Amino acid sequence: MNKLYHPISGEIIDFYDLDDSSAFIEDRLFKPKSWDVFYFNEADKDNLTYGIEIELNTSSSSSKDRIEVCKQLLKVLNKEGRHFHIMRDNSVRNGIELVSAPMTYKYWIETFNVKEINDLFTQLKLSATIDTGLHIHVGIEHTRRIRELYVQLFSISYPFWVHLSDRRVLRIQERYVSTEYFYRKPELKSRYIKTIESLIKHGHSKVSYEDVEYYDYQFDDRYTGLNFFNDKTIEFRMFSGTDNFFDIIDYLTLVDVIAKLADEISRKRVNDVFDLDTFVKRTGSDLILSDTVRYLRFVNAKENKERIYENHFLFLDSHWYQLPLSHVKRKDFAIDKQVYMEYLGLRDQLKENIRYPQSMNLENDINNILINNLLEVTRTNGDIYLVGLRGDTSPHIIKESDVKNFIFLRGVNSALIKESLK
Repeated sequence: MNKLYHPISGEIIDFYDLDDSSAFIEDRLFKPKSWDVFYFNEADKDNLTYGIEIELNTSSSSSKDRIEVCKQLLKVLNKEGRHFHIMRDNSVRNGIELVSAPMTYKYWIETFNVKEINDLFTQLKLSATIDTGLHIHVGIEHTRRIRELYVQLFSISYPFWVHLSDRRVLRIQERYVSTEYFYRKPELKSRYIKTIESLIKHGHSKVSYEDVEYYDYQFDDRYTGLNFFNDKTIEFRMFSGTDNFFDIIDYLTLVDVIAKLADEISRKRVNDVFDLDTFVKRTGSDLILSDTVRYLRFVNAKENKERIYENHFLFLDSHWYQLPLSHVKRKDFAIDKQVYMEYLGLRDQLKENIRYPQSMNLENDINNILINNLLEVTRTNGDIYLVGLRGDTSPHIIKESDVKNFIFLRGVNSALIKESLK
């Protein structure tokens, strides 16, 4: 049980022989000299491979503690192969990045014990705050035609990506993984709004994207939500960070769905997927559709129009709503009750003075009060684990007896709110 595959050399070693510099690689530009590629069996060798990058926070800024966390992760993740290496991630507070080797979808599904990994993440006090992300690389050498096909399919299914990626904060999303193209380009914006309206009203959409051209997509920008910068992979960057391996498999499943459809269209050279209805039928993504529709109807319901409101917080640029303690989950926000009342007072003043010069001062006041007082829920297990929006990532643990002093809020990505798109 103490044997594992070395994250750099690939040799089978004793756990206690894993050196610190190999367990946690300080060089952000590190790449293996060669990648091991993992297939489930011989029949699986012709299938696409997927590499995943998982950004996480450690609870301690101590180098010694971080290295020990990485060793414990590799002990589990690399016990059957050189599946992962772990690097420093300077874009994340106390950040580490778990970088996987290319593996087929079936290998991912069949090899890893999701519960064991989730329990380990909890034991090691790892967290995925709003500044973390998850990226999935499809192993494919792409031509211009393939690139435009992926952008087409991504555009058609964009409501799925916004919902399932679970980036509840639009500004954070656009800072790290810009997808503005898909809802701001005029030809796409009008179709996206009609698609959202159709999903809310009918539960499906036949809005056609057939005559849209995608030549103006930023194919050379590595920080777009759909990234083609590397000529040997297509990277899906839109997903929010997660410390739950079940989420990772859900994300991977959606990528696998679109990659297989693109591969089928490319091989047959018959491009006939131009609306979401056809996309769902061809990919069998009915469950993703029903989940997306249910959520869209909730956040756009008339009875929730006052409850779900714009937060006027430049850093987050989102909508949110208050929720009871019994519904609080990871990724929700918490704020002291008295501070929340002060925030609401500022928000009311802003609404009254939105057309006057003093509105800028009020917006700054809202930003200051929230960035200094808003906390993010990173774990719930009876107690609530909270981390600030900046600085230290060691959690503040709030006992059940003390939660009465807090208001809890759940973010909603503004790109899913119909009124905010017009």
